Amino acid sequence: MSYSITRDFIRFGKSRPGRTNSRIRFIVSHDTGNPGSTAYANRTYFDRSQPSASAHTFIDDKYILEIIPLNEIAYHVRYQIKLDNARFGDDANDAAIGVELCHGGKIQFEEAYKRYVWYHAYLCRKFNLNPDYHIISHATLDPTRRTDPINILRTHGITWDMFIDDVKDELEGNSIQKKTKAKATTDSPQVKGISISLPLKEGDSGSFVRDIQKQLLKSGIGLPLYGADGFFGEETELAVMRFQRTYKLLVDGLVGPQTIKKLEEITKKKTETSDFPLPTNVLQKGDKGEAVKQLQRALKEVQFDPKFIDGIYGELTEDAVLRFQSMYQALLDDGIYGPKTRKFLNLELSE
Repeated sequence: MSYSITRDFIRFGKSRPGRTNSRIRFIVSHDTGNPGSTAYANRTYFDRSQPSASAHTFIDDKYILEIIPLNEIAYHVRYQIKLDNARFGDDANDAAIGVELCHGGKIQFEEAYKRYVWYHAYLCRKFNLNPDYHIISHATLDPTRRTDPINILRTHGITWDMFIDDVKDELEGNSIQKKTKAKATTDSPQVKGISISLPLKEGDSGSFVRDIQKQLLKSGIGLPLYGADGFFGEETELAVMRFQRTYKLLVDGLVGPQTIKKLEEITKKKTETSDFPLPTNVLQKGDKGEAVKQLQRALKEVQFDPKFIDGIYGELTEDAVLRFQSMYQALLDDGIYGPKTRKFLNLELSE
């Protein structure tokens, strides 16, 4: 094998229920969403905190770390999601391997990405899967709440199609280690995706450019002549400049990390609000009143039933909040309703 796999399983609990999964039908690709958090840091979190969430494997620039055996389920996609059943005939938690890419901080992205590509190819071999059909992003399954790993790949110049092509290359024997050796004597890239450098500029073309054009259109910036044609021409450059001027970025017509980040933020904005009324103040056990009722109604709406809509923040309401918080790694499981919990509850209500 090009890379070694470390198996250091977490203890049984909410994160690792120990239930055997059904036949593996597909792979769900994720990223951790926590910049700088390494594979072992994530293992420590899930082992100690035991939230009702998990993944099988975490990958950084040093480790491919399996924390849950591949023949057991892991809670990496919500059961309420319907696309996994429609496309693969089963829930992702029961029939897919969840693979998380660690990034940011001191993690060397290129090294982590190479391991990420290699491991996806390894899983495809192991379970006889086709990358074109049997690898799906978390963002595709749950688009109103998730951007992983598409967003973090894009910030490094890699589209989803490029990632899949890299996995297919790995399967076909164009191993990343061979590419690494070749780099010493040739200018050919180690991994196709990483050869696409930022910023994008006039004259560039391809699927990444098309993705940017689609986001410009979603943000309200028009491309009346050519639309999302995949070519970065004068029309696209002017559209980028209008977007940058509108959102007070450096107006240079180049699409770098800051412009990509703002595009993601703006195009997601509609999904981050809801018509369902939510209290804006902090609420916790012992509180009473109309704000608590609003929270209780919202929890019931997203199937975290607090049992009673009585305006009393008691044990049942606290438990409902805790169960909701455990779905999101970014939330502290403390049973207290605050700004962060409100934000994610809004996402649920916007579906």
